[in-house]
Amino acid sequence: MQRLTIQQNLDNCDFIVKKNDLEYCLMDCLGKDRVFLHTQRKYLLTVEEQFKFNQYTDKLKKSIPLAYVIGSQPFYNHEFIVSPQVLIPRPETEILVKEVIKTGEEICKEKQSVNILDLGAGSGCIGLSIAAEKPEWLICLSDFKKEIAKIIYKNKIKLGIKNCVITVADWLTAFSQNSFDIIVTNPPYIDISSNMIEDNVKKFEPHDALYADERGLADIKRIIISCSKFIKNNGYLLIENGYDQSSEIKKFLAQHDFKDIEVLLDYNNIRRFTKCRQKDG
Repeated sequence: MQRLTIQQNLDNCDFIVKKNDLEYCLMDCLGKDRVFLHTQRKYLLTVEEQFKFNQYTDKLKKSIPLAYVIGSQPFYNHEFIVSPQVLIPRPETEILVKEVIKTGEEICKEKQSVNILDLGAGSGCIGLSIAAEKPEWLICLSDFKKEIAKIIYKNKIKLGIKNCVITVADWLTAFSQNSFDIIVTNPPYIDISSNMIEDNVKKFEPHDALYADERGLADIKRIIISCSKFIKNNGYLLIENGYDQSSEIKKFLAQHDFKDIEVLLDYNNIRRFTKCRQKDG
């Protein structure tokens, strides 16, 4: 195996691999930042560093997403461990974190503590980001596979989070009534027949976290129908949904006794989130 410098590694790779991805891989292999890459171009990688980098680039050439290649993804001021068992956190989902925190702060004006459920938590990026920001709140993170719960636990330990619990359950089956002030969820919401999904997402990210029946609405409807038992009086439900689903979701929420229904936009002004309150019981 030939050892190469930083510059040679950047110049030597196939054009199908993005330069930005190569730099992230080099930073991970070397344990250095981008400044080091740009100022130490003649640095010769060690045998171990070169071997690891070659493995990374082989995966990138197969179109495996960068986050799965290096095993982590930045999200809301933190770096989250990810694996092919969980979705890669998206920047727009940070809006949901901010909205939950804002809503929780309003609740805190009337009570000391806030109980929040991150339903279908995946990597835990939503719930753990909230927990890190608000250590006085109690956050529960739930998903349906032990393998996913292990990823959440690794991120909990990595971030030093104390104020959360992790549950393995099929949606809301494990919880007691009137448990939460806020339920937040980023469920599967893509129509199985959709042709708008990028090939590397379709090929490598977990389908049970992407796709849902009923034009992508099956899991969202199931959550709406069942969650009213578990949200405290006047509590909140916040959902991430598809760009074309807001109208139907609003109608369905109204039919199931939710009020103050509002649609929130993502960074591209797409109708990406729905927020509502439980009606007085």
